[in-house]
Amino acid sequence: LSFVCSAAILIQSQTIHHSTKMKSTTGQGQSSCRNHVEDFGEPIAIVGMAMRLPGDVRCGNEFWEMLVQKRDGFCEAPPSRCSREASSRSDCGDLSERRKGFFLQEDPACFDASFFSVPPHEAARLDPQQRLLLEVVWECLENSGETKWRGKNIGCFVGVFGEDWLEISHKDPQHLNQVYPIGTGGFALANQISYRFDISGPR
Repeated sequence: LSFVCSAAILIQSQTIHHSTKMKSTTGQGQSSCRNHVEDFGEPIAIVGMAMRLPGDVRCGNEFWEMLVQKRDGFCEAPPSRCSREASSRSDCGDLSERRKGFFLQEDPACFDASFFSVPPHEAARLDPQQRLLLEVVWECLENSGETKWRGKNIGCFVGVFGEDWLEISHKDPQHLNQVYPIGTGGFALANQISYRFDISGPR
């Protein structure tokens, strides 16, 4: 069973030059004569984070508690994801374990579209990953205390895998409309964040 996670961190860099000297030796204990200085560039600091992870984890503190208590997010599939009755058959034995996985319990349809100035007809066709990411990025900015990001040269980098929403959309091509190009596909995630939050990327 698949699951969707969403997490965001806000990274701040400072113009501080940091270098170190490294010396290595060969297996015979002889110097390799490779004393050199490595420039690691500008140091960075994580100043804010937010997330949605299986196990009802929504922030860094909850994630830490999950690690300390050695819990995991393994749970039954929520009703919004699949019907337990429809996937049960008496002739197949007990299928209860097959209806479990690492799921987010909240329904991705519960998205406050008006808060992000997303029209209802567009929100209904947005990839759930986009909906979750919009919420998580906002919470990340809140967590960091940042308030003046609009119009700034801030980069948005998104790592993603899985295109379930894209495959689902292809099953009914008659309902494809102008929202389809920006509402599906991993390429649109970073673009959606940059557009909605008005950040123009590093220059």
